[in-house]
Amino acid sequence: MTEVQANPRVNASMLPRYEGCLVNLLGKVKSVDQNGASFVLTSTDNVDIEILLPESLEDSVEGITEVIGQVCPNPRQINCHQYVNHGDIDMDMNMYDEAVKLTHEHSKFYLYMKTDNEN
Repeated sequence: MTEVQANPRVNASMLPRYEGCLVNLLGKVKSVDQNGASFVLTSTDNVDIEILLPESLEDSVEGITEVIGQVCPNPRQINCHQYVNHGDIDMDMNMYDEAVKLTHEHSKFYLYMKTDNEN
């Protein structure tokens, strides 16, 4: 049986461990670059992360957004491969952040790609 490797869900404090890896990061859009080349996402642990887009935005992006992308050498930047804009939904960001931490604290129960820095 082949083991499935999913991208880990992370918050900003975890990004340095995943340099060069694909991750899922959820947050709230803070601002969008005037040229549409990037946007700033405030993560669930309240850190601003610049999301670098492969091409300029054609649609608006706002509210709660999940980004799937590769962590850059500067861990406050992610090269976006895909994003899902959920808009202005009512979501408890603190609760989500706690859930993300639990998946890492109890990783034997969750399938995701581990780094050399994790147990």
